[in-house]
Amino acid sequence: MRQTLSVVVVAAAAALAWACGEHPTVVQGTVVSYAAASAVVVVKDERLPNAELTFSLEGSDIGAEPRPGDEVRLAYLRQGDRLRALRVMNLTRQLELRRKSSPSGVH
Repeated sequence: MRQTLSVVVVAAAAALAWACGEHPTVVQGTVVSYAAASAVVVVKDERLPNAELTFSLEGSDIGAEPRPGDEVRLAYLRQGDRLRALRVMNLTRQLELRRKSSPSGVH
């Protein structure tokens, strides 16, 4: 009985893990270029070897529009040979907004 229960629990856990689907990958780096018309951003990964990665932003959740030089964090999925961003977090713009909204010298 105990062995059967263990098998059922392991099988259920495996089924749930499979059903959850693909998990997004996260990258952080500096925006090299951004083309709003084509919804494409190129980011230089902050991790070595500092690869430049091109992401499609079609249908992604964008907090603040990226600009070259901005520090961003992207959650993305690899779809074939294409990287599709799910969410773009503009760390530079968030920091600027935080500084504007807080009184001088208070964090």
